[in-house]
Amino acid sequence: MGNGPAPPIPRLGIGPYNWNTECLRGDAEAPGWATAFPQALGLAAAFSPELIYRVANATATEVRAKHNDFTASGHYDDHTGLSCFSPVLNIMRHPLWGRNQETYGEDTFLSGELARSFVQGLQGQHPRYIKASAGCKHFSVHGGPENIPVSRLSFDAKVLERDWHTTFLPQFQACVRAGSYSFMCSYNRINGVPACANKKLLTDILRGEWGFEGYVVSDEGALELIMLGHHYTRTFLETAVASMDAGCNLELSYGMRKNVFMHIPQALAMGNITLQMLRDRVRPLFYTRMRLGEFDPPEAAVKSFVLLKNVRGTLPLRARDLRGQRLAVVGPFADNPRVLFGDYAPVPEPRYIYTPCGGGLPGDRDRCGD
Repeated sequence: MGNGPAPPIPRLGIGPYNWNTECLRGDAEAPGWATAFPQALGLAAAFSPELIYRVANATATEVRAKHNDFTASGHYDDHTGLSCFSPVLNIMRHPLWGRNQETYGEDTFLSGELARSFVQGLQGQHPRYIKASAGCKHFSVHGGPENIPVSRLSFDAKVLERDWHTTFLPQFQACVRAGSYSFMCSYNRINGVPACANKKLLTDILRGEWGFEGYVVSDEGALELIMLGHHYTRTFLETAVASMDAGCNLELSYGMRKNVFMHIPQALAMGNITLQMLRDRVRPLFYTRMRLGEFDPPEAAVKSFVLLKNVRGTLPLRARDLRGQRLAVVGPFADNPRVLFGDYAPVPEPRYIYTPCGGGLPGDRDRCGD
């Protein structure tokens, strides 16, 4: 993913998709303008879950609107998708950590309450679709300060089970209960095991104890750092196997030419991972895209068509039956988009307009008669 959007699969009619979007306090870093809300720590000071809900919901509306515009014009760059790396649920433990401002503060209970509101506000309340998908991060025991050379990129968080389960995990469990579609595993180790290769964290706790059914994405470069920073593995192939087996679904890479998950085909061929494991890791990704409505036709436009009369079973037309045949589109408005849009209608850019005569394929309009 760090090397660009997920590629299309033309034979299945699946287009490209970019998983990298930031929504912590508005539609951050996406091209164009967006509403800028206060930083998360400031919002937490209001002690208002209802306010957090409204902020997240407004953010999702803008993310969705801009995404529709980006995809209509074929743009799939970073920050154009609907999958948000938000909220940030790390506990503020040291005043010198530079990312304290992104958190909801030092109280685990408050962080959990605000996390629930953020997730529900961002994803919306529709029974079938979500406006944007939430991604709770950084999972887990992640914080500062950044004491180079031992930073969060190579730090081993030594944490007691009691502290882990009472301080660092409850707000993330609140995310699961709120229905979050994704989690982001963090850079650091937890008691010797990197978070993104930590099966106890990603499988036993997250999925086993809490019942999470979504996907886990690595922090940017976290999989590479399993080997390069923590020296936990010796090769990227070994790293791919360890992280997949632990429960990581998606890699956010630094943008290396051949990142860690590019070694999955080799691992599969060698028998280090199974096809079933690969299917299990991919399934939540496409389920999320389905719930985002990517594969559904425009509902209002489709449902507005009404068949009044079907003489001799003429309809539906089948492409295979029309080969070599001629199809008549009759009427003075057949190629008049302004009239077809009707009264008080917003008019899209001409490149997005298709008429019955003009069709949607190159050369269609050339075949229209007078």
